[in-house]
Amino acid sequence: MLVKTKSFSDGALARFRELQRISFAILEDTAAQLKEGETEKEVGNRLFKRYRAAGFTSFFHLPVVLFGERTALPGKWTIGHFFPKSKGLKPGDSIIMDCAPIHQSGYLVDTSYSFCFGENPAHREMMANLAEFRSSICDAVNQDKTFKAIADTVVARFDELNYQPAHQKHPGKVLGHRAVKLSPLRVSWKAQGFDGFALAWFGMKDKLANGPFGRRSPLWNNSPASDHAPHDGLWLVEPHAGKDGVGAKWEEILVIDKGKAYWLDETPPHVRQWAQIAAGESYSPQAAEA
Repeated sequence: MLVKTKSFSDGALARFRELQRISFAILEDTAAQLKEGETEKEVGNRLFKRYRAAGFTSFFHLPVVLFGERTALPGKWTIGHFFPKSKGLKPGDSIIMDCAPIHQSGYLVDTSYSFCFGENPAHREMMANLAEFRSSICDAVNQDKTFKAIADTVVARFDELNYQPAHQKHPGKVLGHRAVKLSPLRVSWKAQGFDGFALAWFGMKDKLANGPFGRRSPLWNNSPASDHAPHDGLWLVEPHAGKDGVGAKWEEILVIDKGKAYWLDETPPHVRQWAQIAAGESYSPQAAEA
């Protein structure tokens, strides 16, 4: 099997969890070392090198680094806008760092880390408000809601909070997408730094899901192809809010097994950040221990 999407063993789940933690650690440690004036491109290059050094040999998508108003994905947003730019970091900027690396063993993970470079009350409030979706999305799966209904409810709740659902500007307009294990023996190629095989597989499966051949899309969004009971497997959930030049998001693996959902890891960085915000503390990144 070139792409495994479900029925993962306990050992495989543990490996996904380990690699997700490594990816979060790379993002957060890099975030802790940011300096005023650094550009998105400089930080993106540093992330690329750190992922390669950690054994990730390809990328479903390359490191994304967004500073300031770009975190809200303003205006007409295309895939090219996600690539790091020459924008320099300023005090008060919201920051999103996101990467979907593929380990040399074939495991594909995807993590996002959000914080503010200095103080920004709007970002603090937005981060706090995003916490509710971690429980509500998981609960909705366990209540047998369809993927589409869950995605629609998230958008409706964002509207109540007066936030734009920036995840609808992501490729595929996704609230989430599958985490998979690719065969290390697959024939692959690079497409502008992306893993060509992974991109082609996701694109083909989504196209088939939107045609007459069934509804097994690896994407989770508000489209008719998501109007079905949640499929078993690992899903990378990524609600992304934007408002008035401020954006924030989180992303991690949700496990769905026999229709029941739970988070693969109970201690991702954003959970700690939410506790810090609730306590009135700083939620700035923590550097990795030497």
